[in-house]
Amino acid sequence: MKPVEPEAARESFKLLLLANPNYFGNLSESTFTPVKSICSNTYYEELVCLGYHPQQKQIEAVVHIYQPSGYGTDICGPGTPEFVRFYLSFDKGATWQDQGMTSFQTHNIPEGTEGEKRLEYAASLPIDPPAKVCWFDPMIEVRAILSWNDPPPSNQPNWKPVWGNVRENSILVEPFRLIPIPVFFEAVKAKLPYPIEKVVDLDKPLPTKIKSLNVAELAELYKDKGVPMHRFAYKEMMAFASGQTIANAQSLATLPTEIGINPDIIEQLKPLTDGDSSYEELTCIGLDPNTPNTMVGVIQVKKPCGYSGDPCSDGSREYVTFWADFDSNGTFETCLGTADVQVYDVNDIPPEGIHYAVRLPVDLAAYRQVCKKGPKVVRIRAILSWNTPVPCTNPNKVPRWGNREETLINIVPVAAEPAGKIAILGNIPVGNIHDVTGLTTATAHFTHNNLPPDDYGRPCPFAGRVNVKGLPVPGWSYMVEVSQYGLMWIPVVTDLEVTDGYGITHDHKADPVTKRFTYLPFNQNVENLLAQWDTAGDAKWYVRLTVYDAGGVAQGTDTHVIQLDNTWPDRSITITTGLGNCGKFPVGTLLEGKFVARDDYLRDFKVYITPIVNTPPIGIPVPSTGLVNTALAPGDDWELDTKDMIPCGYTIHVRARDRAIINSEKNGHRIYDHAGFCLEES
Repeated sequence: MKPVEPEAARESFKLLLLANPNYFGNLSESTFTPVKSICSNTYYEELVCLGYHPQQKQIEAVVHIYQPSGYGTDICGPGTPEFVRFYLSFDKGATWQDQGMTSFQTHNIPEGTEGEKRLEYAASLPIDPPAKVCWFDPMIEVRAILSWNDPPPSNQPNWKPVWGNVRENSILVEPFRLIPIPVFFEAVKAKLPYPIEKVVDLDKPLPTKIKSLNVAELAELYKDKGVPMHRFAYKEMMAFASGQTIANAQSLATLPTEIGINPDIIEQLKPLTDGDSSYEELTCIGLDPNTPNTMVGVIQVKKPCGYSGDPCSDGSREYVTFWADFDSNGTFETCLGTADVQVYDVNDIPPEGIHYAVRLPVDLAAYRQVCKKGPKVVRIRAILSWNTPVPCTNPNKVPRWGNREETLINIVPVAAEPAGKIAILGNIPVGNIHDVTGLTTATAHFTHNNLPPDDYGRPCPFAGRVNVKGLPVPGWSYMVEVSQYGLMWIPVVTDLEVTDGYGITHDHKADPVTKRFTYLPFNQNVENLLAQWDTAGDAKWYVRLTVYDAGGVAQGTDTHVIQLDNTWPDRSITITTGLGNCGKFPVGTLLEGKFVARDDYLRDFKVYITPIVNTPPIGIPVPSTGLVNTALAPGDDWELDTKDMIPCGYTIHVRARDRAIINSEKNGHRIYDHAGFCLEES
């Protein structure tokens, strides 16, 4: 095969991989011969920053887009995806655990990438690493793999992309704030003379006592650690100087004598030209274009101390305030808001520091434009300030502790569904749900991670809890109802767990008489969640939204149809050779059997054996995977050549999985069946 130039290779990327999966030579183990060597190329895109918000449990990657073309289409077309897969390591990088993947869509946008310009995007993924008691090492490692137009395979942490790169950082996991009692006694190595479960409810965790250290305590803590007074007492000093406290200057005399008050304190409290970033630095900012739109900042914490206490204390806050220059006049008159993250002293901080993230959901609906007007490129300014937020009214402020960053973002075109309509069902845009079948279309994608519900574009049904979302109409109310036949309508009044702009969840209840919810403003409901419908059965159902004005008068309805599938796949597996299930066979026997994997919406099946003690292809059944239904029971044939297998007790499994979007996520019902056998020396 004749090699092609990089620009042409981007245009024909999928076709080249279809002909030769190792065309670019990025696969370390492949039987295919490379044609043109391109691996981890960052000319077009680069994963530059990686951080974690410990309290909100969100991992964030910021990606720079460098070129005006090479991303498929302009803003009116589908563009191409940038995939990011995340891994965590709990043993300093010896092993890695797959956390999942997210993506966002990129387009050819010359307005944001001409000359030295670049667009900055963010990719977000919720993760929930296990917490520890606060006096244990709170750090773990994170690895992220960015890959353009080619999703990184699962459970392959060493995989290299063609276009994209790999980045690793150290992050901090928030410790237990409610400690499970068994965990507490294990942590303190306590030996009790009496069975504790007889006197203590082990199901009720112990709340931790989180202390905020005062100036005197911080002075004592830092007296031999080189943290200056204008650092650890900065917040209190600025509050005193601005008249926001009733404390008097004489109270500073209570500090240890070795701390003292520097005669140059006034000069030391003044910000440097660009802020002091010796303790923390805002390294990247970007926009996550998925739902909800979120401004993201990544912060590098550089020192082991100077953050007002360890993880057993309240620590301190890193604040990032964001502004947008929507009219391109350079004044940054629109403040988007302030986000923060809690940080702590950590003794064993690595040389590259600990990387945190801040997240600010933003309502950009008023600034979207139709794609025919071109991309909406906006300059963003963000200011990091330690322990004291920069006020929204001062986009030109230089922080004493922190720094300032600017970048360009692109705001995706105007939403297809206006306020007062259903925009999303089961985290799928209603435009990606067929009006007649109620199944997803071939181009469907999830709004929160831009991933398809099925890798092959096959239609998918819904199951479990279906989220209903739509833009709010201020001051109005609404009712969501469901009906199987469109005749009798059932109001959906399940209490909503909505998330505000600070990442805090709270309940939102329907009026018990009218069955209507009031529309919440964006900052109280950043997901624009309208209803949560707990489904049952496998029928086709209608979902209807009725909106009411401030006087309670109905102003319109919006109805959509979705197909349910709450039934699990059918599966079975048997051994037909010799004595069948639980039989003993000499090594070298050709084992045969039957298996069933069927569903109206089958995603795939897998046939495999455990334990995995043989080197593939030894010990691999045929078939091992499939995408279509088997025959009805007793099903299709399978076989396993046991030649060269290690004598052992084995189990052969079949796993069947359907394409149902369960609880508004890409899950699918997974179900297994098993049969055991033993291999003996022949």
